[in-house]
Amino acid sequence: MKIITVADTPSTPNMIKGIFTMRKIPGVTFVHAHTKEELVAAMDEQSVVLIDWECDPGVGADYVYAAKSRIAKVPVLLLCIKQKAGTTFAGIKAGAAGVINKPFAPEDVIRSIAATLKKGQKTRPTVNVEFINPFIDATRNVFSSMCQVEVARKSIFVKPDYKMLGDISGVMQLSGTAAGSVVISMSSELARLVVGNMLGEPPAEELTQDVIDATGEIINMISGQAKASLVKTKYHFTISIPKVVTGPGHEIEHQPGTPNIVVAFEGAGHDFSLQVCLAPNDEAEAAEAGAAG
Repeated sequence: MKIITVADTPSTPNMIKGIFTMRKIPGVTFVHAHTKEELVAAMDEQSVVLIDWECDPGVGADYVYAAKSRIAKVPVLLLCIKQKAGTTFAGIKAGAAGVINKPFAPEDVIRSIAATLKKGQKTRPTVNVEFINPFIDATRNVFSSMCQVEVARKSIFVKPDYKMLGDISGVMQLSGTAAGSVVISMSSELARLVVGNMLGEPPAEELTQDVIDATGEIINMISGQAKASLVKTKYHFTISIPKVVTGPGHEIEHQPGTPNIVVAFEGAGHDFSLQVCLAPNDEAEAAEAGAAG
């Protein structure tokens, strides 16, 4: 395995090399690339690319694009101080496989690289848009009517891992025609803003339990509106009571191989995401087919 680290200074590459040297992991070579040209020239089929995300997001995304254009299957991981939607959306959309938050422990780096390589398995490439659109519409409606925040959809893309892009996430588990989860993930700043607007109060100074509970209520309203829309379709779903998960870089458990569709939004100057991971329920489809016959 060849680990290529892209960084402005040698400190991060030296740290990565030291981690593997101390653990006496054999068969690993290291390259420190300063430019896209050096990165591309160093790459081969056994490479793993680590990009130190201290630079401008657009510049960092250019490095991801360069690596994926050279050898598409080579995994790229971002190294950043704290995972924020506004600073990592560009890299994830460009094709990065995930994020390692700094400061990191040696085990974090080894575990993340190993997990990324293991996730080289194929995933089902698409999710029926009829499953997604009700959640997009409900998110817009609730943010606008209840939180006085107008949101705009920025992009939609397939994300190679299941790590959330925000500090706080509302999780809706679905079963029925398809099984999996729909997650709305946002930064602490945006959560505090929308909750303050909903309650008619200034935003809280920190992510308190009251803010977390109120965020759960917002997700519950989105879930309710989406469920009402899905009832009008030929698909049948049961949506669980949403739960809230907090902490930068948290990950929601999903069925392996389920496609991870991310819809990126912007509201009040903050990025946030709607993450849809649904796999068709073969038993439900068979039952529907039998009923139709």
